[in-house]
Amino acid sequence: MKLSNISIACFGLLIPLVSSAQTLEQAIATTFATNPDIKSAFNEYMSSRYIIDKSRGAYKPSLDIDAGIGYESIHPSDSTGKSDTEMTRKDMAITLTQLIWDGSKTLYDIDRTSADAESVRYQLLADAQNVALEVIKAYLDVIKTQKLTALSTSNLNTHKRIYTDIKKRTESGIGSVADLNQVKARLAKAQSNVLAAQNNHKDAQTAFFRLVGEAPTNLIFPHADQNFIPNSLDEAHSQAFDNHPVIKIALADVDSARFQYKQADANYFPVISFEAKQSWNDDVGGVNGLNSETQAMLRVRYNLYNGGRDSANSDSMAYQLNKAKDLRERAYRSVEQELRLSWSALELTKQQKSFLIQHVDSMSNTVIAYQKQYRIGKRTLLDLLNTENELFESRKNYLETQFAQQYAQYRTLTSTGQLLDALRVDIPEAWTQSVEY
Repeated sequence: MKLSNISIACFGLLIPLVSSAQTLEQAIATTFATNPDIKSAFNEYMSSRYIIDKSRGAYKPSLDIDAGIGYESIHPSDSTGKSDTEMTRKDMAITLTQLIWDGSKTLYDIDRTSADAESVRYQLLADAQNVALEVIKAYLDVIKTQKLTALSTSNLNTHKRIYTDIKKRTESGIGSVADLNQVKARLAKAQSNVLAAQNNHKDAQTAFFRLVGEAPTNLIFPHADQNFIPNSLDEAHSQAFDNHPVIKIALADVDSARFQYKQADANYFPVISFEAKQSWNDDVGGVNGLNSETQAMLRVRYNLYNGGRDSANSDSMAYQLNKAKDLRERAYRSVEQELRLSWSALELTKQQKSFLIQHVDSMSNTVIAYQKQYRIGKRTLLDLLNTENELFESRKNYLETQFAQQYAQYRTLTSTGQLLDALRVDIPEAWTQSVEY
């Protein structure tokens, strides 16, 4: 399709200066390093890793020391013939306890906390992906509002030029006062459009600063990596169900609930442990002097009845497992819904853009034709102003659709769980290390 000079100028608005440019990837990397929400999610993940270590500690030996000193009074019965004894009691004991078997309760606790940590890790990735998409929108909005401001300013200058010409014609008696008043009204609207565009641009800059922590500087219109854009909705479904962090979170939560249920059942088994104890007593039990005792015991503790608490806890965990499975189903539906919405937006903006580009090209040619006809007296300045207004609206609609389509591509990448991979932004290694269980 052959494009007029005015149409080409419209497309040129999408190409900003690249001197000292701040790329989208740089903005997102800065956000990941400084954004409080991301840092909070990372700290939550690191905390969950140490909870695993806490659970593993149950398999390691426990070494305790118990010591005391104080007053002791012995009052034997009269039949013993012994007198009351008062002394300063001193005792100390060191006990080593090693768990041998507890019905696999500790094993399931380690698995549960590991699954919880993996869920938190995927939540971190989900948060990072959502924040990245917010940065993308803010990034695109800054560029879009900047271009719309330039477009509105250009439209205002056109109105000023035509207003000046009509005013001269009116003052010379050639033009009508009605035409002049009509142009005045349109000029006022054009001035209002510029102010509105400037306000929107400032709002976009503020939103960008809130997310990134830096003011936007020479932003470049970004392009999503087409290698990651699925070719069909079915392919997008497959990618989303395999990669989306929200689904990964739900799967890990089901695993955690399953281990928690098994952990509750472990209470029905005895606990076997080894215990070694060395104690020293001085002036204890009415016996003067120092004595010591050494023990090495294999101990079995088995609860026979505790009011039905174990049974109730096991039933409760069974329902928690069912709840986790229900939430997993909800996650699949939520991801599918967002995927369909983003895919629909992507397809429709593609179609809309193809028609709008035709509209821009047609209106550009119309403006050129009207300018030629005006020179030979076949068109009035108001005719020119009408076509200029329609060209302005067509260029504005095209710009908005251009940015909407680009955002829809990134939104689709988010819906398939591949946004971070497509951006190729460096992220901490800890984010990508899965927790084994």
